Amino acid sequence: MEFSLSQLRWHYFKGNEVNASLLQKICLFRSYVLFDSGFRQNFSQLGSDFGDIQYTDFESYHIIATAGEEILGTVRVTPPSGKTVALSVLGYDDYNSLIKLLNTTPEKILEINRLMIDSRVRKLNLGRTLMYASMALIENVWNRSEMTIIGSAGNCTKQAKFFLDYTDYEKIPGVSDRFASNFNDHITFLKYANPPYKKGAQQIEEFKKSLKQINHSHEHNFRTSLSQDYQIQPSVTTL
Repeated sequence: MEFSLSQLRWHYFKGNEVNASLLQKICLFRSYVLFDSGFRQNFSQLGSDFGDIQYTDFESYHIIATAGEEILGTVRVTPPSGKTVALSVLGYDDYNSLIKLLNTTPEKILEINRLMIDSRVRKLNLGRTLMYASMALIENVWNRSEMTIIGSAGNCTKQAKFFLDYTDYEKIPGVSDRFASNFNDHITFLKYANPPYKKGAQQIEEFKKSLKQINHSHEHNFRTSLSQDYQIQPSVTTL
């Protein structure tokens, strides 16, 4: 089935402010993408990370791109003092060293992570669009001038290169890539440059006005329609 950008709708929600069924669907969608037709066995139905549900999901904000009721892409924004992907990969000691290197504190760290896209919308550049939506959400919720935004990207399908090419993410100097066995990949650690933004500035401004919130008072029947056999080739998988 072909999709166009004009068909897509953009919503966001905080994990602990919606029905658990919606969050479960998002996490299952991520698990399918992360599994990547067998590349990451931990996310298979028999794997220890199947479903990809984490405590972080309840305290984080989630953005979803949908067409009708189908979820086609999602990204997560982890708030300050939440358990970031960088922390889970680096461990506390090295993560604290990264925080000091960035001259900030855990209370001022935001992480954009779990960027997942259905392969059917690969041609729509949905990865960068979801990133711009994330930046808009951050600007709407937090004082951007006080926050440091980080990210963790794999390299198996050039995810880190994607971010360096199409967003204002920069590699953090002095922080080496780290192999993460559950992701079966070497992880690059990134920091988002401060405004004014060079890439996606117009889209960020548009999303600041157009993102629609979902909460308990809204009915939502979104669904995932990925193959149960995990036959998906993700265009972007940001951890």
